Amino acid sequence: MFYLSTNSKIFIANIISKILILFLGHKKRIISRNNIKYEIDLNEAIDLGIFLGIKNERKLYKIKSFLSTKNKHVLVDIGSNIGSITLPLAKLFNLSTIISIEPTNFAFLKLKKNLKLNPKLEKRVKLFNIFVSDQRKKVEFVHSSWSLKTKENRHKVHLGALKKTSHKTKTLTELLNKIGKKIDFIKIDVDGYEINVLRSGKKIIKKYKPLIYFEFAPYLYKEFGYSSEILIDFIKQELKYTFLNENFDEVKNIDEIGKKLNDRSVNFFLTHKTNLSKFKNL
Repeated sequence: MFYLSTNSKIFIANIISKILILFLGHKKRIISRNNIKYEIDLNEAIDLGIFLGIKNERKLYKIKSFLSTKNKHVLVDIGSNIGSITLPLAKLFNLSTIISIEPTNFAFLKLKKNLKLNPKLEKRVKLFNIFVSDQRKKVEFVHSSWSLKTKENRHKVHLGALKKTSHKTKTLTELLNKIGKKIDFIKIDVDGYEINVLRSGKKIIKKYKPLIYFEFAPYLYKEFGYSSEILIDFIKQELKYTFLNENFDEVKNIDEIGKKLNDRSVNFFLTHKTNLSKFKNL
């Protein structure tokens, strides 16, 4: 399968953005996609992706093969940004509760606006403007904007721009224990903080064994003080989880994949070893 680097994706998005703004103007606009409303800015790559109907996480919604949409679940979206996954999850699982977590004020305000535009979904989505980590130190800035308008403060590889956080930090276990319900699914997209999120949720993950969907991005881990080998070992040995690709096939060569990704990322499902047999016929 052919994969583009994030840098290449942003380059292409920049061209498309300029063409659309030339014809449509640069003003923010409210659009509807799959009967979900969003306020979008064509100068932002995530917003542009929603406008074009392009989602890197499209296969995430295959979880309906594992979790029935007719039942009540608790689904957790960590790194929810402006709601491109939170809102579709709430629509697809229309009896379920969505826990939507975004640490930056920039994206969280946009998330709140988008949720307000969808009152039928709003009552089942709980928003948290916090940073999830096993470390108590306050994190001032997190990448949450992929602006196509400016090149300031961009990450050298994925080109995300730093935005201020709420300065609130909790462990995942602390947060989800307060929900007081079984956790069925967790999506994690946190640009390098994956191991901190997983460590902070070790107790709650081992308790409920939720299906997990996360972005595997080895090129980011060195700047956060760990490696893909450390992350893989934690997932396999500490959590007792197994890697699955987006078609729910078991991935047995994850170490090899990690070494070949370079400046790219790939999405994987993670399932507890005791649940592996449930995916054999999916």
